[in-house]
Amino acid sequence: MKHGLLSVQPESYSHWAIIGLFVMMSVAALSFAQAFFIPVIFALLLALTLSPIRRGMGRLGIGPGVSAAIIMIIFCAISAVLLFLISSSLATIVSDEPQLMNKVQERVKEMTGMLEPVRQAGEQLEQMQQNRPNSPEQVVVRQEGIFSLWAQTTPYIAGQVGLSIVLATFLIASGDMFYEKLVQVMPNLTAKQKALTIAREMERQLSTYFLTITAINSALGICVGTAMWLIGMPNPVFFGVAAFALNYIPYVGSVIGIIVTFVMAVGTYDNLLMSVVPPLAYWLINTAEGQFITPVAVGRRLRLNAVAVFLSLAFWAWLWSFAGMFLSTPMLIGLKAFSARKPELSWLDTFLEGRKAAGDRDDDVINDVMGAGNDAGQPGEPKTAEEVAEHLPEKQAHES
Repeated sequence: MKHGLLSVQPESYSHWAIIGLFVMMSVAALSFAQAFFIPVIFALLLALTLSPIRRGMGRLGIGPGVSAAIIMIIFCAISAVLLFLISSSLATIVSDEPQLMNKVQERVKEMTGMLEPVRQAGEQLEQMQQNRPNSPEQVVVRQEGIFSLWAQTTPYIAGQVGLSIVLATFLIASGDMFYEKLVQVMPNLTAKQKALTIAREMERQLSTYFLTITAINSALGICVGTAMWLIGMPNPVFFGVAAFALNYIPYVGSVIGIIVTFVMAVGTYDNLLMSVVPPLAYWLINTAEGQFITPVAVGRRLRLNAVAVFLSLAFWAWLWSFAGMFLSTPMLIGLKAFSARKPELSWLDTFLEGRKAAGDRDDDVINDVMGAGNDAGQPGEPKTAEEVAEHLPEKQAHES
């Protein structure tokens, strides 16, 4: 057989081609059938998160069906209360949207001074268009208002939420039937133990993550709402609930919260300096939570690579919009728990986990190639793999 590129076995090409086609078809299917996959995945995550609570109620003698009913009633009641608390604030914001946007535009114009030339140029172009003889009639297309958009999307969202709640209820009420079926379909004892261990580890990590993050987000929402109340912002409950919900979305959620707070502050205060205080307070509280509280509460095993989190967020946001942004991190945690129990996927687990201290041999390679304390190695240091392999025994002998 010829050497070079042709020396590779043709089977390997077909193998990777099949994998590539499978990935592309899977992404296309997830995009096309997102109305089905989004509520199903949300229900699975909700059931996995609440399963430890169902087991705890089972140890008290409460059956899975009754436990599922109690858990989902409490969940729906809390969700309804949160929606009720922010409904009046949302109605006020929507009704005052034109005046609020005009005031924000005026304030931004005061802050930047860059919109005035654009406005003058627009007025001149409009005046020239009106003064042209035989100018065609202008056709103004009225854009849909926010209420009409809500009227169109509400049935769709309500259907997805209903499907998620019903499916999650059935999953919780089924008890450990999923694990029993998983064990039954495995071919041998080793596969049964391995599959059950992976499933329980995914449940444990997802449950720990969701319950911990929910507690942290609740405290964050209370702190943000209290800060907005002390500053004098209207509807502080709205800001607290918004901070609680948006903090489930990594990176982007805090940015959205800061922008919304700034817009509302601009519409509330006439003083330009005072308009900066609410978003600054939101940023300080969110930074303290993200830098100090969450890393300690979540623990090392659930810490993820920031690059992997951002890539997952970008991919699922592109595929499923806002719902994908919310589900991206839980799905990434599930993937990490799965890869941690599969030796052939250990490389993926290493990439997904957060930064940790390298081993002695890895540390020697990093220092020899990159240079101790430097991002780029010093001149004369080994750069290739062969040079590093030759240099390591000499260094180890010198150190001994």
